[in-house]
Amino acid sequence: MSIRGVNLLLMLSIAISICFTNSDSNPTPGQGNIPANVARKIRRDAARLALRIEGEKEDLRYQSVGIPKDRLNGIYNILSNIYNLDEVGKSIEKCNIHTFPNPSIDHIVVIFNKTADWAEPLRNGTNETNSKEINKLLSSYDLVIEKYVQWNDKSDAITVRSKEPLNMAALANEFNNITDVTEVDLGLPKVGGSDIRMKRIDNAWELEYVLTFGGYAGMTSGKQHSWKYKAMDTGQVNFVSEGGDPIPAWIKCEKNENTTRRL
Repeated sequence: MSIRGVNLLLMLSIAISICFTNSDSNPTPGQGNIPANVARKIRRDAARLALRIEGEKEDLRYQSVGIPKDRLNGIYNILSNIYNLDEVGKSIEKCNIHTFPNPSIDHIVVIFNKTADWAEPLRNGTNETNSKEINKLLSSYDLVIEKYVQWNDKSDAITVRSKEPLNMAALANEFNNITDVTEVDLGLPKVGGSDIRMKRIDNAWELEYVLTFGGYAGMTSGKQHSWKYKAMDTGQVNFVSEGGDPIPAWIKCEKNENTTRRL
């Protein structure tokens, strides 16, 4: 990459950091009124969006396991502002529109040789290992072994889950270096679905909430309905547009006919 390219990337990173810092330090009043279950979903959305932005700069496997707090909190505030903006924002959440589960933020499946010595406690019915490396990772990142299964004739597997959102791609790299580990599966879906998309525009972020239904899950055909918002670096959020296919009645959004905007 040329010196000019490096400088442009550095300037973009600084701008992104400043705008998220502003968003985090100037939260909209009333964010504390978000129901706890909704707040948890929004925080998971913020974690995935933060990782997607980080992944544009460098492969997530080679970054830190922790998600940058300022970025995660800044995006959480933006999503919270949208939820609190009006009844449309709340209706979008009732439609169950959240980030598509990619990248992975909460679990991995570690596949290892069936004869691994450190797996003896697992084979005896205890969700623990004798591996110093694995135990250190579990302690360092507040992880738990959720499940142990016999994977196939040669391998067994454990599902490792995090209590807080993490960069699981980077964590998978850590587990790949452990003796007798043969593969780490991030559990990413192979089909499409509803999503929240976020991209940088002039002095702001554009967020698009995309509801997919019909045959779209098979990636061959289907329908979409979407809402767009613009989040200014000052923390202000504005509705931009809504469009797409009509939302069918079987999707249980809150009073679709009253809460969707008409273009």
